[in-house]
Amino acid sequence: MSKKQRIEGIVTRNVTLNDDAVMNKDERRIKVSFSSEAKVKRASFFEEPWIEVLGHRDDEVDLSRLNAGAPVLYNHDRSQRDNRIGVVERAWVDNGKGHAELRISKRDDVSGIWDDIENGILRNVSVGYRINERTLAAQHKNGPDEYRVNQWTPMEISLVDIPADSSVGIGRDDNEAMTYRVVDIQPQPEASGDQRKGDASMTMQIETSAAKAESMVVDEKVIRAEAASKALKTEKTRRMELRQVFSPFGDEHRGLCDQCLDDPDITADEARTMLLNAIGKTSSQEGSIGDNARVEVLEDARDKFRHGASLAIQARSGLAEDDSKNEFRGLTLVELARRSLEISGVSTRNMERMDMIGRAFTHSTSDFTAILANTAEKSLLKGYTETDETFPLWTSAGTLSDFKINSRVDLNEFPSLQEVLEGAEYKSATIGERAETIQLATYGSMFSITRQAIINDDLSVFTRIPRKMGRAAIRTIGNLVYAVLTDNPLSGDGLPLFDAGHNNLAASGGAPTVATLDAARVAMATQKIGEATLNIRPTYFLVPVALEGTAKVLMASETDPSQNNSRKPNSVRGLSQVISDARLDAASTTAWYLTANASQFDVLEVAYLDGRSTPTLEQQSGWHVDGIEYKVRLDAGVKALDYRTFYKNAGA
Repeated sequence: MSKKQRIEGIVTRNVTLNDDAVMNKDERRIKVSFSSEAKVKRASFFEEPWIEVLGHRDDEVDLSRLNAGAPVLYNHDRSQRDNRIGVVERAWVDNGKGHAELRISKRDDVSGIWDDIENGILRNVSVGYRINERTLAAQHKNGPDEYRVNQWTPMEISLVDIPADSSVGIGRDDNEAMTYRVVDIQPQPEASGDQRKGDASMTMQIETSAAKAESMVVDEKVIRAEAASKALKTEKTRRMELRQVFSPFGDEHRGLCDQCLDDPDITADEARTMLLNAIGKTSSQEGSIGDNARVEVLEDARDKFRHGASLAIQARSGLAEDDSKNEFRGLTLVELARRSLEISGVSTRNMERMDMIGRAFTHSTSDFTAILANTAEKSLLKGYTETDETFPLWTSAGTLSDFKINSRVDLNEFPSLQEVLEGAEYKSATIGERAETIQLATYGSMFSITRQAIINDDLSVFTRIPRKMGRAAIRTIGNLVYAVLTDNPLSGDGLPLFDAGHNNLAASGGAPTVATLDAARVAMATQKIGEATLNIRPTYFLVPVALEGTAKVLMASETDPSQNNSRKPNSVRGLSQVISDARLDAASTTAWYLTANASQFDVLEVAYLDGRSTPTLEQQSGWHVDGIEYKVRLDAGVKALDYRTFYKNAGA
């Protein structure tokens, strides 16, 4: 068995939140500790159970994804925009734990989640991560082997329901000393190899205690944790149902809604009765029924249809799990269109299929178009998020509120501090507004769902096509980013981005070697603004796919790869993280680039309208087609902010 292995896919680790997590209520900022070196058992159908220890040295965990503005999700669900509830502001590792500051969205649909965080109802956080490499640490004859994950990349942080690692969470004290002990695993009676792989009854208990404290009884803690988890799930479901009862009325009955949320004994049915009584009381005060006062009762049947039909279509499309209890499971699109009209009070008796589908598309009370749009949007976002783009690793995300030309403040140009003599006044320093500007542009396309597609029960028009358009949307942004490198546009001073006058272009082309990389390192470190030396370090090594192997060998080799059987040390080993992209090959298979860390310097900004980095899906009744027309739109702008943070060598 190999000692070093790679684990495919994204895994998660859940931890418990703390009550003192809120750092800034106005900005909705919280601090979390999302990972530790606690031992956790992993098991799946495809491999034997194993004990996982996440390494937390600086060279073991890659925080580039988190520090590039990774999303904060709800229960790891990236398929819906509503479940993108925040963003990771920054992440770091300290004292064997992963820490992060999160900013929760101020959208109306996230307010309930924020309330639950403040009130201690939602207490758990989970990190989704890729295991790039694990190393065998210890073999156990009577239990799972122990592996240390010495190369892993956190991808996102989620607020979740069930914790697994109580040593970390929101607001945990950095200095809290915790110890971990793996309790012996009790194997089951004789079983076949395949049974052992999928045997969920083999469990590992992890005990935590304060440093120097005696170990506690684990079984009782597990039972209590399970009971607490079940209670939290029940309360979460109750609160969600209550919000659904009151959501159609906005803030009109906010006081009654808060009263029901605060009383754990009030169910959704009881709240609905209280709401109707409150509406009736208001109506009687304003006038009698004869005075045109009106009470509206929520249409539970329509809500049930819209939710169930959406899930049924998504299950057929592979966007959701198939639920055998869903009464709309297995219905064709034609049958769903007919059902939507009947639920809204439209008789479909003796109606031709073509006319019936057209009526479902255009009738004002039909939910059919909303159901199709919901599925199309999920497919669009799935395509957008599943595409493995490289540009977020080395760029920064920005926000613009309009389509005007916007100037960017030069954060790299702050002058050195001046000496203040005894009794003298401090002098004001100014930050110049650079000549670099950025402006948004709109990118988009359209597709249609026709009546013929519904009759043919063709799911691809609102699953596969939107999914491909989602991929095309993020690919468009990637094209804009890498075009900055390959097209060499003019900077604000009138010179090309890469130019001898900017001291960021190699005088003569050369392949990546210790010598050429070292020259690039010196050029970036000695960049100046006035008399101030910036000391910029190259963090990312951008190469075409053709040079990826050479670049990785150069970054990993202990000795100079260009020297045969030489013991000469490689002075640029580990200098930068290698990122390859095929767009660079299209322009040149020899040119390579270095960039600075975007979290420390102004490098390249990808700005979105109002910070919305995902594409928008809009719909309208088709005029050119018999059906519905959908428009996919993304507003974005890309700009290199400071030539000093770039370096190019044309290669050889």
